[in-house]
Amino acid sequence: MAHPTEAWRENHFKDIISKVANIELYYKTIDFYLEFKPMLLNDLLLILSPRLDHTRAVNYFLKVKQLPLVKPYLRSVQNINNKAINEALNNLLIEEEDYQGLRNSIDAYDNFDNISLAQRLEKHELIEFRRISAYLYKGNNRWKQAVELCKKDRLYKVKRKKIFNEILNQYSMILGFNELCIRISTS
Repeated sequence: MAHPTEAWRENHFKDIISKVANIELYYKTIDFYLEFKPMLLNDLLLILSPRLDHTRAVNYFLKVKQLPLVKPYLRSVQNINNKAINEALNNLLIEEEDYQGLRNSIDAYDNFDNISLAQRLEKHELIEFRRISAYLYKGNNRWKQAVELCKKDRLYKVKRKKIFNEILNQYSMILGFNELCIRISTS
């Protein structure tokens, strides 16, 4: 096509590309849209998403450094709970310093490397991201790291009750179970 921006019928193309059997043409289409129609790329990706390899798509956009451009696509397919999608979107949220969006993503979709993300957030300059790091450590039963991080950030006044109450509840459940076992064995 010599003049793709002028000789283009968007709806007609989308109807045809969704019926194509060769998946490799999807990726050539993505290249074309990225070069000539970048603002329409998310619409195309939504049409192609039922048959698209999302991990391959994420890796492609990482390679060409265009991941922020396809954030709406990532959000729309995140319900698949694909590791590549979740990690790419979490990284975008960190870059944008959207700690609330990151917390919502972490709570809703669990298929990502929790410890790696916690270690990365542990060193972040914003305290809200360090709180998320402590939350991730706590969720992975790394209590010592969670408490140390809270102490370091002087969050112990706020977080101490929650974290220590959870630890105490776990220990009291264990002690209660042991006490019950002792009572049963002596009866």
